Amino acid sequence: MHNCCRHHKEQRSELNLYLLAFALSLFAGILEIAVRYLISGSVSLFGDAAHGISDGSTYGLLALVLVICKYHPEQELAWTKVAVWFSFGLLFFGDYLVFSEAIERFFIPREVLGGWTFVTAAFSFGLNLFVVRMLQKIPEEEHNIRHDSMSFHALSDMFVSIGVIASSLIIIATGWYAADWIMAFAIAFYLLFLLCVLAARIIRGNWKIGHDHEEDCRHHRH
Repeated sequence: MHNCCRHHKEQRSELNLYLLAFALSLFAGILEIAVRYLISGSVSLFGDAAHGISDGSTYGLLALVLVICKYHPEQELAWTKVAVWFSFGLLFFGDYLVFSEAIERFFIPREVLGGWTFVTAAFSFGLNLFVVRMLQKIPEEEHNIRHDSMSFHALSDMFVSIGVIASSLIIIATGWYAADWIMAFAIAFYLLFLLCVLAARIIRGNWKIGHDHEEDCRHHRH
């Protein structure tokens, strides 16, 4: 198969993966926010939701980049950088919201329904695990900065969900509601750490996006 055709096939697969991950992450994040405010009262669940919605928005942006670059391939690198940096900004804003919620809960303790928190966080974990497994099926030679960014978000969201599951189990077993806001603080600091790591990876990263394929396409059309 010609490199140009193979590149277009890879882009279609990449686009489908981003759209699927976008839908799943957004659904999980909205569900967690609904459960947090309507039922469970868990601030750590809100932290998981903020991270999940940030991830979902990132996947949607990456899908948009691929659509734009289908018609303007010469702008692929520029739009990829915009999407990755915007993803960084979303994660920063989400971390700020989690810190704010956790500080408020520290001063104003509230009841938390551990059972609902556990079920919702476990569901979110399952969706993120599915996304990670899908990412692992992509051959290494097809990896690029978009794939690395997506993998980074999906794995970190899994870890956050595990933390929420752990705190909800503590609440179920002991009724110690403070475990929730303590975990929220842990999530907030974890997200801050992720921001530092992501910034370092972006600055030092290899912005490989496949321009060699585009060159092949141009030669093929001529």
